[in-house]
Amino acid sequence: MFNIGNRFFITFIAFALAISPSVLFAQDSDAVSDLDNFIHYSLIANVEYAEGNAMKLIRNKMSDEDFYKMVTETRERHERFDRAIGWAMYVTDLEPLAAELETRFEMGRTSLIRNAARLKESISLLNGTVRQRILAEERLEEAGEYAVPLLLESLQNSSDAQTARRVRDMLTQIGRDAVVPLSVALPHLDNNSKLVVIKTLGDIRYPHSAPAIVSVFQDENEPPAVKKAASQALARIGVDETINLSDLLTVVANQYFDGIDSVIISPVGDLNLHWYWHPQNNLDMLDVPQEIYGDVMAMTHASNALSINPKNEIAIGLFMAANLRRDRKLAGKNDLVHGDLPYSPAFYATVFGPHVAQMVLDRALALEDTALALEAITALSETAGAESLLSGEKPMIRAMYYPDRRVQYESALTLASTLPKKPFTGSYRVVPLLASAVRSGGDLFAIVIGDDAEARREMAAFLNTNGWSVVGQGSSAAEAVDLAGVVPGIDLAVVLSRSSIQGTAIADELASLPKTTVTPTYVLTSGSDAQILANAIGNRDMIETSDSAVSDSAKLGVIEDLISKASGGRLSYEEQLSFSNRSLEVLRDIALADTVLEVDDATGTLISALTTSDTDAQIVIAQTLAMIDDPLAQRALIDEALKEGDLDQRVMLLDEAAGSVRRWGNNAEKWRVDLVVDLAKNANGYLADAAARLNGALDNPNTSILTFMHN
Repeated sequence: MFNIGNRFFITFIAFALAISPSVLFAQDSDAVSDLDNFIHYSLIANVEYAEGNAMKLIRNKMSDEDFYKMVTETRERHERFDRAIGWAMYVTDLEPLAAELETRFEMGRTSLIRNAARLKESISLLNGTVRQRILAEERLEEAGEYAVPLLLESLQNSSDAQTARRVRDMLTQIGRDAVVPLSVALPHLDNNSKLVVIKTLGDIRYPHSAPAIVSVFQDENEPPAVKKAASQALARIGVDETINLSDLLTVVANQYFDGIDSVIISPVGDLNLHWYWHPQNNLDMLDVPQEIYGDVMAMTHASNALSINPKNEIAIGLFMAANLRRDRKLAGKNDLVHGDLPYSPAFYATVFGPHVAQMVLDRALALEDTALALEAITALSETAGAESLLSGEKPMIRAMYYPDRRVQYESALTLASTLPKKPFTGSYRVVPLLASAVRSGGDLFAIVIGDDAEARREMAAFLNTNGWSVVGQGSSAAEAVDLAGVVPGIDLAVVLSRSSIQGTAIADELASLPKTTVTPTYVLTSGSDAQILANAIGNRDMIETSDSAVSDSAKLGVIEDLISKASGGRLSYEEQLSFSNRSLEVLRDIALADTVLEVDDATGTLISALTTSDTDAQIVIAQTLAMIDDPLAQRALIDEALKEGDLDQRVMLLDEAAGSVRRWGNNAEKWRVDLVVDLAKNANGYLADAAARLNGALDNPNTSILTFMHN
């Protein structure tokens, strides 16, 4: 059994070996041995020895660059190191050490790639011996886009045809990573360099270089040789040279927004680059956090599209959506590229009107981006009327079926608040959703899936104990979802899989079912399958995995992080109260207005809420029930008014009950009428007056004047 004592012993052994006669080896040989031992012992799951060697590596004084070079000296060692780190990250005793080694590796990689002196040396070696050229090409290809400015500088400063050819070959070898910096630099280069860059982009053949080439081709001031080269390059890429440039830029903006692999560069040290042309006539870059790179580039290309055609609504929608998402992901951090926009994201989300905001909502629903959908609905709630919401593609109606309760509630509230007068598809769903927000805004619904019925019951009991309502269990996702029945949304799916293959299959099944496409999914399995499952799932959105043997507190931590990432976490008490109160107010407006929506569908919920709501909410509920032509609504008002309680509340309830009687007639049974008469007789002051008004509205023919003439 591993403990503190034998951990010390193992570490002591490791250090003792370091000062044994093997000290005759050079220090870097010791480091290589420690690295190989760490990898070996990690891959055979020997925690004690892996830890001892990891500690020695961390304490080694070699630079991060040297550490990176050591790891990547051979492809085999690099691949084994990655596997070892991946395993160690899931072992409690090794996780912090593995994280430190991974950080050191990444810092070394970043330092080497950004080392300008090393890059210049590599470029000079392109004209060296065969061995030197191979080394230079390996370094420059690894540096990727970081090498492009110096390669361009070499190209522009040299008249040597051989250098130009080798630079062009190197840029082509760098491939995708060279496309954006070359595209940014293209309009600012001399004609000879333009020819080389255009031909290079044509050789690389990535479509997101097309806007820069089309811009050159369509520029009347460019010389014939440059335009001819542009035409040939576009033919190789497969883009029509006469295409509308604004539309083409919008296509590329959309690719960045969607995170298409062909345009997203692998980050270095969690940073990507935004390229621009510096006024001092050179190519320069700004660091961009990896998580917002796609949005920043989408905004840049959308802005360029709008500079050509300000009426390009698709580009406007892309800019708006990317700006909202970028701002959310930044979480207060600085954006060096678009951080100085003159207005807030909320301003851009509303200023262009509901049509553009609906385009954003449509996009968010298609991408299953819950947070963006909520932001788009917020913008629409502030700008859109019934006519705009119910025309065209109607994404707001689809949002009521989106499997996230916040989106459902917000879309129903937005639609209902416009008080639509014309029938529309899905209108039957609006009021029940509002009623659900009143009744069950704080409930959390979960399903449990797995072959072992006893394991399912244990997990269900665990979830129920921690505030979840388990509404469906089954051996398949479809079975559990069917048994869940009608609920506002399934907030969590827990999968108890017997293997990594089954866990992945069930996660895929959940993603394909309409009711669980955006449901956060927690997949558990045991033994070696846990790591295999984690690797198979990777970074898929809204899915987390763990070993089923982890503690209950660890499971809860994973679940909380998961639902927070997927849909903003649990509805807080304040959110529940807000949804309930807003829904009550809208239901009252529906009851008072001439609208196609029927408040009657919420009668049962309102009656239940009448007895449990706070003072302010009870007033709204009473006003709404008084407008509903249903005997149960009227009787509920009378019953609540007859209870002992706050004087003002009882007077209000009596008056609303009287209003109901005046509108819909007397629906109270004789015994209720008798109680009202008794209250009017025995009460005094405002309460007696209100009871009298209700009795008068009831128009009870059996009420004797003598009843009220004597005490």
